[in-house]
Order: sequence, then structure tokens, then C-alpha cells
Amino acid sequence: MIKINFYKILSIVTIIFFLFSCNKTTDLDQLPEVNIDLINNVTNVSASCLVDVLKDNGLSVTERGVCWANNSIPTIKSDSIVSGNGMGDFTVKLENLTPGQTYYVRAFATNKNGTSYSKVLQITTLSDDNISTNIFNSNLTYGNLTDIDGNVYKTIVIGTQTWMAENLRVTKYRNGDAIPNVTINSTWHTLLKGAQCSYNNNIETNSINKFGRLYNYYAVVDSRNLAPNGWHIPTDAEWTRLEDYLESKLTKTDSKAKSLTSSTDWPSSLTVGTVGYLDPATNALLNNSTGFSALPAGIRFYCGCSNYVTTFTAWWSSSKYDGTSAFFRSLNYNSSAIGRNYYDKVFGLSIRCVKD
Repeated sequence: MIKINFYKILSIVTIIFFLFSCNKTTDLDQLPEVNIDLINNVTNVSASCLVDVLKDNGLSVTERGVCWANNSIPTIKSDSIVSGNGMGDFTVKLENLTPGQTYYVRAFATNKNGTSYSKVLQITTLSDDNISTNIFNSNLTYGNLTDIDGNVYKTIVIGTQTWMAENLRVTKYRNGDAIPNVTINSTWHTLLKGAQCSYNNNIETNSINKFGRLYNYYAVVDSRNLAPNGWHIPTDAEWTRLEDYLESKLTKTDSKAKSLTSSTDWPSSLTVGTVGYLDPATNALLNNSTGFSALPAGIRFYCGCSNYVTTFTAWWSSSKYDGTSAFFRSLNYNSSAIGRNYYDKVFGLSIRCVKD
């Protein structure tokens, strides 16, 4: 009698344990799916996060948001912001951050079964003594424009044209389609469609915000439009118009190249009039009289490898040279001229847009 009761009890316990285990598995399967797409507009004290709750898996999402911490695994018990409920895209702005601090950030979504998290992204806020605004000419008045990703750019009027004063860093065409981020070198040179990347596949947000992204020529001429609404990629003739205006305004101590380049980030040169030439009276780069604020962003070659960051930059025009190449403009730290030549369409160059 005792044996029978023992086995009955053991059977009941086993069944309960089995049912409990099944329910736990089901609960985990029903957690929401959430992704943090992008962190941009990083300053010394703030950053913007683009988030997407992809699936609710049958249970309503009651809270969603972003959490961050100085360690590599932030949770909702860390610093966090709740931004509504339900599925879909949303933006969260992180504020009151510490300048020069590295943060780990991820999105979260909660339903009655618990909380799920996205991948972790890393950002470093700008230092108070190295705010990106020192790239620009503080004596000039800048405008601004916003792309489809939410990136905000300074703009500047030069002659009869209005130019972006920063390199493009958008990851979508104007219609919302993604521009493929191609990181494999052997794939890059085989492309016959639009692609983008960061220099040397760098994932550091501050660096991308500062120097922009690199694009092949196929992205430039894609009918879905790479440029923000109301703007376009300049033609070879529009680059020439800029050069002609600069030529008419040059002083004896200036050069076309120096007038376009920022007074930061370029290496020094001993040749008078070059981008990197230091004024002997002030030992400083007297650059950027136009406010164009060019930085040495480097390029991506036909082979897919990156080079020339800190010494050279180049921008596509929308004008092709022949069936396989297109015109570009460039600046070199050891030159006083604006370079004009053509590259194969698979090269990765920076983009500056001009207003329609």
C-alpha cells in the first residue's frame, strides 16, 4: 500500500514538473523581439537611438524603451527610458550623459512573460574640450538639414550655392530602402549596385558622425536618391562653379584648398599655401574661410581596402567620365589645389550634397 502511494505521488510530481517546464519554454518563446537600429547625433551630453519592436509574438508589449550603463550588459535596472508600448519604430534621446564617457546601450521590450533585449551598441560621448563644433568656422552662420535617418548636418552658403558642411552618413535611400553596408573587401570590388561603408569598417559612432560614410558611384546615381529631399549630388559642372567662385575671392595668403578645409585634423606641411601649412605668425592652420569644413576622411579603393585617412579626402560628382568611371574632387594635406580626376565606379568616396 505504501509502495503504491509512493509511486502515485512520484508520478504526479513528474507530471507537474514536466508541465511547468513546458510552460517556461512557451513563456520564453512569447517574449517580444526588439532591435536597436542606430545611434546617431552623439554630442558631449546626449545621443539619439532608433529602435524597432519587430514582433510581439502574440502578447501585447506593455513597455518598450532603451537602457544604458558603463558596463557591457545594461538592463532595465540600469539607467533606462520607457517610450510607450506596442510594436513599431520609435526614437529615444539619451540626455544628461557624461562628456568623454563610454556607454553600452540596448533596447528592451516587455510583455506579461518578461523583458527581452536587443544587441548592445557602444558609444563614446564627445569630450568638452573636443566638441565637433570646433571643426566649423565660428565666424560664419550655418543652416541645417536632416536626412531620412535623422542625422542633422550643418549647411553653408558659398557664392550662389548652398552646400552641406559635413559629409553624408545616411544608411537609407530617400524612399526608406537600406543602402547595403558591404564590409567584405573581396565583395566590394565586384559590386554593380549601390553600397556604403564606414572607413575600414569602423563602428565607432563618433568617428562616423564626424567623417561620414563612403559610397560607391552606383549609390550616387541610384534612382531611389541618395541625397536628402531638396538636395542632390553635385555635377562636375557644379563643382567647377564652386572652384570658380573661390578663385575670384582668394587672398594672397589663401588657397582654394585651404579655404575649404577645417583647421582641425589635417597634418602639417612645409609647403606654403597647402592645406597643412602653418601660419608662421600664429603657428596655426588658417583654413576654412568658406565654412565648408572638409576633413581628411580617406577613401576605399577598388580592392576594398581603405587608406589615406588623416591626409586625403575625395567626393563623388554625379557626372560619369566613361562607362566604368566618374569624376570626383579631392583635397590633400600637401596640396593647395582642389583635385579633379576620375575613379572607377566601385571606389568608396565621401559625399557632399548641394541644395536644389
